[in-house]
Amino acid sequence: MEVDVLSRLSQQLKRAGQTKRNHKLRSTPLKRSNRRLRFAKEQYKKGYAAGYQMGIASGKEQFDHHIDGTSIIIPTYNKLNMLKQCIASIQQYTSEAHEIIVVDDASTDGTAAYLRKLSGQIRYQIHDKNYGFAGSINTGLKMAKGKTICLLNNDIIVTTNWLGNLLHCLESDPAIGMVGPVTNFISGEQQIEVAYGTNQEMQQFARQYNEQDASKWKMVERIVGFCMLFHKSFFEEIGYLDEGYRIGNFEDEDFVIRTRLAGRKLAIAGDCFIHHFGSQSMKELGEQLQDIYKKNEAFYQQKWSNPYEWVQRVTEWSESKSKTKSLSMSTKNEMETGVSLRAISFYPTHIAVTGLNGTIFWVEQGIKHPIRGAYPFPTVKLSQIELLSWPTGSDIEADRAAEKWRKTTNQDGSVPDGGVFVTEHGRWFQRDGITCRAVISEYALKQWKLNDRVMSRSEAEKLLWEEGLPIMAPPVFVNSNL
Repeated sequence: MEVDVLSRLSQQLKRAGQTKRNHKLRSTPLKRSNRRLRFAKEQYKKGYAAGYQMGIASGKEQFDHHIDGTSIIIPTYNKLNMLKQCIASIQQYTSEAHEIIVVDDASTDGTAAYLRKLSGQIRYQIHDKNYGFAGSINTGLKMAKGKTICLLNNDIIVTTNWLGNLLHCLESDPAIGMVGPVTNFISGEQQIEVAYGTNQEMQQFARQYNEQDASKWKMVERIVGFCMLFHKSFFEEIGYLDEGYRIGNFEDEDFVIRTRLAGRKLAIAGDCFIHHFGSQSMKELGEQLQDIYKKNEAFYQQKWSNPYEWVQRVTEWSESKSKTKSLSMSTKNEMETGVSLRAISFYPTHIAVTGLNGTIFWVEQGIKHPIRGAYPFPTVKLSQIELLSWPTGSDIEADRAAEKWRKTTNQDGSVPDGGVFVTEHGRWFQRDGITCRAVISEYALKQWKLNDRVMSRSEAEKLLWEEGLPIMAPPVFVNSNL
């Protein structure tokens, strides 16, 4: 009996040992597998982090990367067939270096799917809603990497030598801000008589017409926005289109006024013909078109009052300053004689502005100062292009900036630097150092949040200071990602 017990116990121990060995044998590959999995996860995390950092570095590097060519920006809303014709004509008749950027304003006709199929051939952005012509152009301007930029309607068919002839005209004079072509359907001086009936006949006409000929160029007061060519550096000086003009109409007129205020010329390259079907997207609006036109016209008048009078006054001011500057510079034997004006040249002093990242700056005498602390008064939202135009100075405490904003009169009752006043003739002015600057319109006054700081002064008192550049309103941005 005792032997049987010992025998059974011995057998149980053997079985237990065998089970343990079997379990050990089975668990060894599993442990190795788990270790490999953990190692793979660790390597993945390291690789992901490294790739992420490389992506950031590459993105930063590419952000300021420019191509030695032209960015062709096409805003589009429906009219897919016309867009296809436009892109096909660019691909066929443009030998110069270029990129095509299409901005789709939430079309409902399959445009988005078409653009995705062209990925790699073109660059594109698809809006989640209709931002209008100005909003789409602004998205394209932000994307553009070319040294020159062409704004092109989607109802255009380009032709032989079109871009080369426009570029040749643009590069002929550094004072030229924008160049436009001639066409078959447009208002003003850019329309010419044509006799063709088919696309083939049109291209044949264009081949003969588009022989490079500088004698056909002319300087004008106005060009239309169906096709505009300019340097990217010009855009960085003038800024984005004003999105206060809804859907379309007058935003190009506004851009033209800002170009001329900056002292730049407008040219028609008469040796460049392209075909224009004519406002196809706008025609789809039907009865709404007239209402949109009237509202945009009213906004234009509200913003500018009498724009060409301001252009004339600034032209005279610039000429007088240019003569003075060239005289003083001649004593230094320098070459530059002109007065360079940018959008910010027409912005006020003693204001608080902000941009994309939320930093608030105090702008005074052409320098922006980061505000430290909580600033309690109104700020004006500007684009990064505008903010970067001002050099950055030292920080200013929020209390000090607020004190400057509140100051509307000096102790002796005189107008302080940055002070705003209205005269008996109902005209608004701001003192800016030794100059007195007219505010172009009440709309501009309100856009800069200056309307609550206005004091009453006489026309005679403003004569204490030299006349300075007028103050215009900044562009409105519906799309805040600028």
